[in-house]
Amino acid sequence: MAKSSFIDTLTGGLDASVRRALRAVSDYYFNNLRLGVPEDATRAENFQMYCFSATTPATAGTEFSISHGCQTPPVSLIPVLNLAHVGEQIVPLTVTRAADTSRVYLSSTSTNAPIRVWVEV
Repeated sequence: MAKSSFIDTLTGGLDASVRRALRAVSDYYFNNLRLGVPEDATRAENFQMYCFSATTPATAGTEFSISHGCQTPPVSLIPVLNLAHVGEQIVPLTVTRAADTSRVYLSSTSTNAPIRVWVEV
């Protein structure tokens, strides 16, 4: 975990006004990190993450995929609930094969369930 005091260590030799400005910038940035509203096909506010929606298949355990449109394979997927959407749920998800440059591949024991995920690249 990064500590804000590390900024003080890095900027210790700078003029006091420059140190104060850099500290204010770092405090603002690190205290305001957000994913943002999880809406389909939107980028997170401060992270290299994108939100996607899907529905699990009608048959449990069936592979399905979500197109992510990123240039590189994602490294993680985080299920999320948009609290403004009644009925959204987090269901069990299993990675069925490695993500590639266009899709993530999953299965679930839940059927016909609307899901929403953040995909990190």
